[in-house]
Amino acid sequence: MEFHMCGFNAHHQVVQSSNDDIFKFKNILRSPYVHVQCALWSSTVLENDGDLLHKGFRPRGTEDIIIEGPPTRNIKTIFGDTSGALGALTTDGSLYVLREREITKHGLELKKHHFDEGSFIHSQNLAIDHIAVAESGEVCAITNSGARGRASSGCTPIKTEFTPKLTVSAPTSRLEMHTFASFASLINSESPTFTVPIFASIISLHASATSFAALTGIGEVLTFGSALHAQVLGRTPTPSDPAHIPASVPFLGGIPIRKVAVGGWLAAAVSEDNDLYIWGGQASEARRINALPKASDGDEVKLVDIDGGVDIVDVGVGSGHVIALTSRGDLWVIGDGGYGQLGTCRRSFEEDWVKIKGDWLRRRLRRARHWLRRRITSLRNRINRQEQEAQATEEQPQQEQEEDSPHSSTFEETFEETRDQIHLWIDNEVPMHISAQAIRAAAAGTAGEINIA
Repeated sequence: MEFHMCGFNAHHQVVQSSNDDIFKFKNILRSPYVHVQCALWSSTVLENDGDLLHKGFRPRGTEDIIIEGPPTRNIKTIFGDTSGALGALTTDGSLYVLREREITKHGLELKKHHFDEGSFIHSQNLAIDHIAVAESGEVCAITNSGARGRASSGCTPIKTEFTPKLTVSAPTSRLEMHTFASFASLINSESPTFTVPIFASIISLHASATSFAALTGIGEVLTFGSALHAQVLGRTPTPSDPAHIPASVPFLGGIPIRKVAVGGWLAAAVSEDNDLYIWGGQASEARRINALPKASDGDEVKLVDIDGGVDIVDVGVGSGHVIALTSRGDLWVIGDGGYGQLGTCRRSFEEDWVKIKGDWLRRRLRRARHWLRRRITSLRNRINRQEQEAQATEEQPQQEQEEDSPHSSTFEETFEETRDQIHLWIDNEVPMHISAQAIRAAAAGTAGEINIA
């Protein structure tokens, strides 16, 4: 696998060779397995073939370094804020805090945090299912009373007028959403600023500048946070659904969502039908992307078409920009690229979607073309052999020809087999529009270059 990055690089969170911003997607890592655990303003944490690699700012330096801690297979998420990575959650609901190792031991480590005996998390033996840190410093944590094997007989929360209207979860566990003034407040066992029961399973939790977004197990998007920036909520706060209480986004009602991404003042969601929805922005902002809903239209969320309405595979959101991956394998970006984060090779603000052409596509195409040429040569040799066998059997009895014919594969069957192999070989990441006529012509020696678009 190859991992490509671009953008703000003042803390060497992209490349080590310099601290200049990177304006074009750059291949920084090649490994059997790479996964982005956390991408923040000043640091990036990658899972690199079983290791946690920290890139960017830390108190004792900026060189790339391995983080010691629990096995990566047990890490559910790594989180942080503008200052860098703060900690991690494991699959058993334990909280780990990222810290510099002892002076005699150079590096970083994730150390398991033990809450004070007087804290509600310790006294109730709660597991932390999800955690997110907003740019404002506020922290949201979702706890689960059943994740540690502790049944909650008769302790299902009582619904109030501020309880989110969601599908009720199993009575054997109790989910609660807590907000804290800061991460320090959480680990110092201070009381949360607000607590509300949640009656649905939560798949993921995300933090923007001043609010949070959660994706439920039934594909519903819940938003909550500051009422001062209601656009990021994707809904208008009301007395029955105030800003600080998790509530569903009305525009997305009845649309199963499979992915949510937020950042800064923007938010996006991808549906099960591969449609892209975007909302957010600021009322007083001087520059605004055209993908956001207009106040004059009366909508708080906008259904966005890219490249004529092609399916959206994935989406990412930064502090002021959005990047989308289509089913054709294309990357499209929009928004603020002042630090190169759009990968357009220039410092700009893009009001409309711009298609990115990265080096990774050219390399994949070269490998695909090379493989396809070898496959066509093999097909050409097979066709020649079949023609020779056909000439040799022209004098055989008709009966013998009929017996042999079912065992000879047609060109169409060979083409279908070849095309399937091509798509498997490139993992469907590079769009290839290849017709049977093109391969037939190439195999027959009547065509030149095979175009892979």
